[in-house]
Amino acid sequence: MRLLDTTTFELRNGDQNSFCQEGYAILSHRWIDTCCINKNSATEEAESINSMFKWYREARLCITYLADVTRDVELPITSPRVFNRASSEERSEWFFRGWTLQELLALQEMQFYDMDWTYMGTKREMAVTLARVTRIDARYLSGAENFRDACIAVKMSWMALRKTTREEDMAYSMLGIFGITMTPQYGEGQGAFMRLQETLMATYLFDESLFAWQMPDLSSDSQHGVRKDKWAPSEWGLLAASPEWFKDSGDIEMAPHESVTRSFAMTPQGLKAPIRRTLYTGEIMALEGVFGILWISFVGTIFGGIGFLYLKHKLNKKAKEDFAFALNCYRRDSDGKLANVEIYLRPTSVDKVRYRYRKNPPSLVAKRIRCNELGIRFKSATDLGEGVVLQPRPGF
Repeated sequence: MRLLDTTTFELRNGDQNSFCQEGYAILSHRWIDTCCINKNSATEEAESINSMFKWYREARLCITYLADVTRDVELPITSPRVFNRASSEERSEWFFRGWTLQELLALQEMQFYDMDWTYMGTKREMAVTLARVTRIDARYLSGAENFRDACIAVKMSWMALRKTTREEDMAYSMLGIFGITMTPQYGEGQGAFMRLQETLMATYLFDESLFAWQMPDLSSDSQHGVRKDKWAPSEWGLLAASPEWFKDSGDIEMAPHESVTRSFAMTPQGLKAPIRRTLYTGEIMALEGVFGILWISFVGTIFGGIGFLYLKHKLNKKAKEDFAFALNCYRRDSDGKLANVEIYLRPTSVDKVRYRYRKNPPSLVAKRIRCNELGIRFKSATDLGEGVVLQPRPGF
């Protein structure tokens, strides 16, 4: 870690723990690591990216310099306009950069200054104003609650309107926010955000809000290199292509005592997920061994056989129908009650109905459809058995 001694103006190198004992201040601004990181060293670059959140969190003070804002003394600090650019009615660019989000969240002692270094206020004093500008609940900004208590979808929604110069940094700048580490691989492009989501999936086993996103519009898929001969508009997998797709997920909640833990894992084909249909646990019994024989014997050989085949046909047809999959995350309905968020799946490959499915469950491969919407319904999240949800990759 490198720090500038404000007494001697000497550049000091050392371990962060030693600097923490003395105490240090840190600067936040819209330019990133121009002077702080030696990018010629892959080791230093990786260590710095994974340590940056800690640098801010353990600082005594963060000085935030808004280079495009002029403080209007006639405006109260409760007005979001205090953060407007001097040349327009838009918010300061600081609020639209990816790396500055973790700086805003990391620590409470933050002071804002305008382009002339005029003092504007502290993060605590301006928490309500900052909440209106960033869409981050004031409770997290004031320190009343730990922002880490927010679910994945909510944290992603905070990044949705932000940009980074390099595509990979959209993922890397969120590592500290989620409390995870990744090895930076510049050049992987969209793959960085996919890796981030796979890491979150393996780390936050109870939090299925990772899948609670919506496409901004039906052309969103084409912006990420998806081949039209394989994926129709509004079709996708379980993992989003960009944080932008979480823009409207800021109201997603997790249950206080979530008891259902389901397994999701990436495979070469897509995500292995508990999506198998419940229809195989009930009606299928009528086709199994003794039940099928008794049915045919009781009804009669001809009519029983016809009924037997009809039920198989009905189940095979039902197995190919679109269906809703309830996640273990929630939204408030019109009465303020928590209801499960659900997404929609369409089977692309299903085993035909045959005997003894309870011992050998049918395979199910599906796509996510209607990706521009999320539903809510009072339906508990249960483990339905494994299937695969296809996941597009760039160039598919």
